[in-house]
Amino acid sequence: RVKLGCAGKVISAFDIARMMALGADWCNSARGFMFALGCIQAQSCHTGHCPSGVATQDASRQRALVVPDKAERIYRYHHNTLHALQELVQAAGLQHPRDITPDHIVRRVSGQEVQRLSNVLPFAKPGQLLAAEKGEGPWPGQGAFEHYWLAARADSFALPSL
Repeated sequence: RVKLGCAGKVISAFDIARMMALGADWCNSARGFMFALGCIQAQSCHTGHCPSGVATQDASRQRALVVPDKAERIYRYHHNTLHALQELVQAAGLQHPRDITPDHIVRRVSGQEVQRLSNVLPFAKPGQLLAAEKGEGPWPGQGAFEHYWLAARADSFALPSL
């Protein structure tokens, strides 16, 4: 069975809920943990000159990272994020984050209008892409899935030409 993980700008409980609604089985939150450690996004990680000491190999800069203090901050961030996710799940009348669906999340589509994700984004049912590829049914998503499905290769993640 394939499991889907999600990463990229996942910081808050709502970010986790939104990703779960889109089909993620789990979420990674590097950015949130980096902020909890004291990252100021100086964008100098690769230089070894991280001013906060979070992403450096320089011993003098590492002194800025006080481990006991940061351990407590990381614990609180993790604990409070999971607690907030629990509150979101319970407020929706659900038992577990895996129960969140695209119908539970709304997206602002204009200054005056919001719509459920299930009405905004294209979704495919299990087996629908395989059936469409064999000509046994329609392609979902108004061509978006068809283009990428037919161009996908097992040996490369390169994007197909548009």
